[in-house]
Amino acid sequence: GGTGVVTVGALLGMAAHLEGKAASVLDMTGLAQKNGAVMSHVRIADDADALHAVAIATGGARTVLGCDIVVASAQDVLACVTEGVTQAVINSDLTPTPSFVLDPSVEGATAPMVARLKVALGEAATDFVAATRLATLLLGEAIATNLFMVGYAYQRGLIPLGADALDRAIELNGVAVEANRRAFALGRLAAHD
Repeated sequence: GGTGVVTVGALLGMAAHLEGKAASVLDMTGLAQKNGAVMSHVRIADDADALHAVAIATGGARTVLGCDIVVASAQDVLACVTEGVTQAVINSDLTPTPSFVLDPSVEGATAPMVARLKVALGEAATDFVAATRLATLLLGEAIATNLFMVGYAYQRGLIPLGADALDRAIELNGVAVEANRRAFALGRLAAHD
């Protein structure tokens, strides 16, 4: 979920293509224009024959890159994970949803979401990072959050692509290239730290 998820999927798909790998990207934008969930099912393989379906099947996710904790902890996402198989990097910063307008106490109520993710994935397989806060402090704007998350997940070994291909995909995208490169690099540094 969150602004830029479709772009992240496109960047990962392009980076896979640049490395000669097969990739499929299925964007599920739902009611994104009305604050709905945005998901991108990205599949990467050495051979196209290994990509049997575009959508991630029940229990079939190896990595969850949760740019929005509300979406990452939703049942649609949790149905795709398997404890002991799936690893996750989750942005622990809460982006206000429409329910916040009706009930301001919802703000900061991430504990139940964190608990759901830990139960579904296991404590050791779930890495939480205050990505929105860090990206905003380091880069001056929250829009850098998702590339920061990609860098974080990459450094954790959760993205089966090379840094050069990811950098080239960012360059080919042609939008805020240097800012996106910095966000990716700072995400890697945050994971290392």
